[in-house]
Amino acid sequence: MNTEYLIADSLKLAATFQYPSSGAILCDAKLLKLYPEYFAGDKLLPTLALKAGEKDKNLNQCLKIYEFLSEHKIGRQDTIHVFGGGTISDLAAYAVSTFKRGCRLILYPTTLLGMVDAAIGGKTGINHLGYKNYLGSFYPAERIIIHTSFLKSLPKAELRQGYAEMLKYSLLSEDLVLPDFGSPEMLEDEMILSFAEYKMQICAIDPYDQRERLLLNFGHSFGHALEAASQYKIKHGDAIVLGMNIACDFSFQEGLIEEEEWNAYRDWLSEYPIPAAALRFVDETPMENMMPFMLQDKKNGQGLRLILPSKDGIKVVELEFDPRAAGLDCQTAGFDTSRVEQG
Repeated sequence: MNTEYLIADSLKLAATFQYPSSGAILCDAKLLKLYPEYFAGDKLLPTLALKAGEKDKNLNQCLKIYEFLSEHKIGRQDTIHVFGGGTISDLAAYAVSTFKRGCRLILYPTTLLGMVDAAIGGKTGINHLGYKNYLGSFYPAERIIIHTSFLKSLPKAELRQGYAEMLKYSLLSEDLVLPDFGSPEMLEDEMILSFAEYKMQICAIDPYDQRERLLLNFGHSFGHALEAASQYKIKHGDAIVLGMNIACDFSFQEGLIEEEEWNAYRDWLSEYPIPAAALRFVDETPMENMMPFMLQDKKNGQGLRLILPSKDGIKVVELEFDPRAAGLDCQTAGFDTSRVEQG
């Protein structure tokens, strides 16, 4: 597999939609209904509609993709065009990477989360045995084409999930300008591209998630556990912000950061409009409910590998750590309740 990313060639911000000319299409079923003008014409390609969502990112839907590709006699040199958000790109890219040991792949992320995060970096995966992304591969797409026109139909709650990852990036890089979530109309194309390029650059340096790229997992060990423990009622972005908050609490508790730094992190994170239902779940969930999922985290080495704030910035910390024994509690006192989302 070629792991050399050519950013100018593989990541493209496209002003107008171009229907693919060859291959096959895997697409979020809702997208086909929302944009019939994009997926119609005299020369339609074979198209499979897929269910989006973490509960549908599973082996059964993966098998449907295999059957579809087999039925249409897709070969390794054929291009599979994938339209959808993060769960669709994770699922479809995993299927494409394993069908006949890999076909050509182009991703068209249609959510903000997909555009700035999920479609970039070559991670694929499906959920299995209750664990998030338990089966997966590294399989970078040949191209990632961003059409921001798809965001026009995206509900604010879904825009929020992408904003969560942008918030994380802004904590890792001072060069990124965070948009005002209260004014989503101010989310400019070039701003989206800047966040996408930031992740692309990190992934180019560390394509297999061994060094620098691990920092992009800030909030994910706790966040993924929250997602799974809630049976995916908590959305990905919301869970990651909560996970970053818990990571900051743990760092402060263990003396990795001082109170001033802890408050600064929590003030920054409190700008995010967490849904009230997610806050209730976190406050009511014992840490032992999260531990089975944390222990199965793919990043773990000999102990739990966590991405934590420290006096020298956000770092990878590997430790023998049982949150139950440490007395760590998932609380949400740091969030500005005036910004809590009821939806």
